[in-house]
Formats: sequence, structure tokens, C-alpha cells
Amino acid sequence: MILIEGLDLAGKSTLVEGLKGHFGRVRVLNGQFCDNNPAGRVARELVRWDEGFGGVEAGALFLSSMIWDARNFVPPAPGEVHLQDSCWLRTLAFEQLYGSVPLARMMEEQGRRFPRFEKAFFLTASLEERERRFRSRSQNDLHDLMAFRKPEKFLAIERRLRELVVEWEAGVILETDGLSPTQVLRRVLTKFVAKSA
Repeated sequence: MILIEGLDLAGKSTLVEGLKGHFGRVRVLNGQFCDNNPAGRVARELVRWDEGFGGVEAGALFLSSMIWDARNFVPPAPGEVHLQDSCWLRTLAFEQLYGSVPLARMMEEQGRRFPRFEKAFFLTASLEERERRFRSRSQNDLHDLMAFRKPEKFLAIERRLRELVVEWEAGVILETDGLSPTQVLRRVLTKFVAKSA
């Protein structure tokens, strides 16, 4: 089980695409541990496209998504790689800083029921690099704009998420500024091999 974590425009999804070609059987999950999580699907859509979605409404929906995942998660089959593009730690970081303390505590409790990742990588980039990536994309969503509309809040969540990835998953930090997708992929694969040795 491998986690690729970080906030928007850090290069996670591009790295996940690159990593898929290095394993035989791969299942890729985005955000939730289960592909068919109905609460997770609704939460992702709302957070990406509805500016009014937030607060306890959002936190409660993400918590229900975590409970569904904890109840329905099936470990990868022998020889299969579970590649996770972001996970519940992102929501926990937000709830701890700007949301509901009781919801954050319940999320931590649910998080203890999840399996641990064997490898975890946290990608980050400067706001300038993220803006360059934002401008080069053909399609962006509301989440991508947070880095520029509320940079202080964005950076605070990123710092907390980074701490959580290190604390919960012993994550490796990778700064992606100025690196091509191929260079990021090579660095992760090098660390992956080094950690396996």
C-alpha cells in the first residue's frame, strides 16, 4: 500500500499516473480507501464545485465517508499494489485547524481502524510553482483556487497535513519545484528502492 499525499497542484496525480506503469497489478484510489464509496463520491463533487459547501456539513459527510471506508475496505490481493492518491489525513488537517474539534477527534478514531501504508510520500511546491501549473492546465476546479484566494489558510493546512503524513505514515517529503514529472517519478522510485533495501 502506497500513499501519495499533498495539497492541490503539488504533482500528486501526475506522479500516480507515472507510478502505475512500474507495477504489475495496480488499483488506484483517490481520496477514499474504497472505489465505490457513495458518501466519498458526493463529498468530492461538492468540495470541488460548490463554493457554499463547508463547515460541519462537509466535515460530517467526510466522516461518514471514512466510516463507510473502514467498514468496507478490502486489502489488496497478493501481488496487487494499492496506490492511494490522497487520503483522509487531508480532511483531518482541515478539521483540526478550521473545522470542528469533535469531528476531528472522531476522524482520528476512525483513522486508527485503517491499514497503515507501507510507503508514503508527501509532495509540496511553492505558491509560485503552483500558479505556473495552474495556468498551464486546461481545466481547474474550486479546490485549485484556494492556494491563490486564501494562501495563508492553504499553507497552514499544508503544514499540518505534512506533519500528519510524517506522524501517521512516516512519509518522505518531496519538494517538486522546478522538477519535471519524470524527475519527480525518478526521485520517488529511488527512495522507494532505498526504503525497500
